[in-house]
Amino acid sequence: MDDIVNAKGDPSATAVTPASAQAGTFNAPPTSQLRTTAEPEVNVFVASQRGDVNVIRELIESGRARATDRDEQNITPLHWAAINAQVAACRYLLEQGAEVDALGGDLVATPMQWAARGGYLYVIQLLIAHNADPNIKDSQGYNTLHLVTHSSSIMPLLYLLHQPISVDERDTSGHTALMWAAYQGDALSVDLLLKHGANTNTRDDSGLTPLHWAVVRGNKVCIRRLIEKGAEIGAKDNDGRTARDMAVELKSLGAWKRALEEGGFTEDGTKRKKPLSERNSKFVIFILPTIFLWLIFMTLTILPWYTGIILAMAEFFGMHHIVTRVLLNRPTYTDSVTGSPYFAGIIFGSMVWLAYVWATRLLQQVESHPFTHLMFALSYGICAYNFFRAMTLDPGTCPAPTSDAELKSIIEDLASEGRLNGQTFCIQCMARKPLRSKHCRICDKCIARSDHHCPWVWNCVGINNHRQFLIFVTSLVLGIIYFDYLTYAYFSAITDIPVPVPSCLLPASICSLTAVDTFLFSVSVWATLQLIWTIVLLASQYWQVARQMTTLEVSNLGRYGFMGGRGGASLGTQMGHRHHGNHMHGVSPTVSSSESSSEEGLAGEATPTLGHAHTHSHGHGHGNKGMCAGCGSGFLMHLLGLDRFTSGKAANGLARAGKAANPFDLGFAANCKDFWTTGRELGVEYERLYEVPIEGFREARRRREADGDDHELGGSGRKSLRQTLMMGLGLGSSGTRRGGYEPVSQV
Repeated sequence: MDDIVNAKGDPSATAVTPASAQAGTFNAPPTSQLRTTAEPEVNVFVASQRGDVNVIRELIESGRARATDRDEQNITPLHWAAINAQVAACRYLLEQGAEVDALGGDLVATPMQWAARGGYLYVIQLLIAHNADPNIKDSQGYNTLHLVTHSSSIMPLLYLLHQPISVDERDTSGHTALMWAAYQGDALSVDLLLKHGANTNTRDDSGLTPLHWAVVRGNKVCIRRLIEKGAEIGAKDNDGRTARDMAVELKSLGAWKRALEEGGFTEDGTKRKKPLSERNSKFVIFILPTIFLWLIFMTLTILPWYTGIILAMAEFFGMHHIVTRVLLNRPTYTDSVTGSPYFAGIIFGSMVWLAYVWATRLLQQVESHPFTHLMFALSYGICAYNFFRAMTLDPGTCPAPTSDAELKSIIEDLASEGRLNGQTFCIQCMARKPLRSKHCRICDKCIARSDHHCPWVWNCVGINNHRQFLIFVTSLVLGIIYFDYLTYAYFSAITDIPVPVPSCLLPASICSLTAVDTFLFSVSVWATLQLIWTIVLLASQYWQVARQMTTLEVSNLGRYGFMGGRGGASLGTQMGHRHHGNHMHGVSPTVSSSESSSEEGLAGEATPTLGHAHTHSHGHGHGNKGMCAGCGSGFLMHLLGLDRFTSGKAANGLARAGKAANPFDLGFAANCKDFWTTGRELGVEYERLYEVPIEGFREARRRREADGDDHELGGSGRKSLRQTLMMGLGLGSSGTRRGGYEPVSQV
């Protein structure tokens, strides 16, 4: 790979060929230079590597060493402390007069550049606080932004992008940080750089654009992001090759085509036209199931069973085909369906035909059960109202900074507290993340006290609509039970039962009922099928409310052992992203395909060697696919909302929930009250809850009541509460914690 990216090479040497793209080595400093020193005795350099502040202090105070000393490789103690992430040692050396921008080593680099190679956020933050210059370049032409991009560490990259440094700064070969991220297949860094204004059409010395480099890696998510942000598909390098030409050469044409298909683009990069506008498409998708359910029920009524069932299945598939391949214009039958009103339309259509048969048959023929009719009508009305409320209410969008200055202040404060990670900051929303929140990739926003995204109500279930969702499911279950009872009474009242048709495949007694009213029988069977999974969902929801937990938190308990997840996990779980790895300098790892990187994770599968080789451990968890892996039921489990309990280690969440630490648990009655009052029992505003008080929520509220500072949530009371609660609702607060809910990564 030297001939592709060697910053010291001739510009013509950066041409990409199929052979060069398969190589995997970069110029790297010797291992001994970056990690160890040849000095056998304990001196200031060895002590700096180890982070032994006491030894460093003793050496400096005794006059045997100075903070500005250099070893035989012209390297300072600050360099050694920085590359080993010894924050305390760095701080002490700076206090003792260490030169913050000292150049040293074969690469003539600063301590911050050494720290950037490892992606050590808090060392970088400390050095910048002492006026380190991120724009200095080493002998390879890399500044701190380039090196942090090489490390694939997202939070240091976020921090640097809010420092005085150009996002499109080039190295000696003309490569920008966006080109490096695209080459590495690091879609997360690509996305972050694009959000901060990186130019998608910048060319390096060989005429290659970031899109060309994304094709070299073959990461479809990177390719798609760049095209969506305006990358020129027809741009040619100095040899006259477009990105597609390179995809053919490097055998990554499959990733190229999938990126265009999933992004809704044609081969020339233009957006595919849908048959209807976005608004009209959603309306048609919502109404279409009502029409097709009528066709299916009528087909079963009119035709014999042996043809009716087959045709009804074909009609259901036809409905799905029209929605996915025509109206949504997607290449697969599952892609983006959950983000459309399709499944909410199925619920709506089912409710329409349930009401129709009740009004035209049951209400008139089963007059001896007035109370049951009344209860069904009440359940139906409550169900319909809360269905539309759960669908239309804002689930609880977390607030975002209103200005760049406010955003930078949040990032600086979190970094200075040693807590800038995926648990506390969302890089998609570019906002601070409250406790119990989650970024929904479908809704593309962080939801306060997030439970899950429910395709059946076409919305996330969060703090503002969780009550409506629970009432909807409860009334749905009760309504189906009442409906089934009335249907049973309807068929039981029939004395003249006709002879079943010979084509009926069911038992004779059931076939006789279908001969009476096939339409009613089909609707009741369809409704009863919904009852099976809704009862499971309802039971889990009530149990979680009683335990003051959400579906997300139960799932996190199984996967990570903590309700709030664990720092450093994959982006797919929104717990922060970082490519952890052993820094094996000078060693080239095997480069694997990155085509399997998911859009939810926005992370490539592999990161190549970049001046300092890494072997990365991503934590995406491909090894354990869960108890339903391989049985073809993953999509169905996702639709039913059960995948968070059955996927991989998440299946252990329910078992752990009974004994796991839960700082929000106040007991059954108080938990139910807090759920219904959306946080008033705890005295919090979940959209802005950033800490757990050190004494616990109950004691914190008692203290506020004793001080006369308790206020009702709502109106001006919300503002007053935010100003008075010592729950970390302001940045930089002390005496608060997140322990028991989630561990916080420090480096």
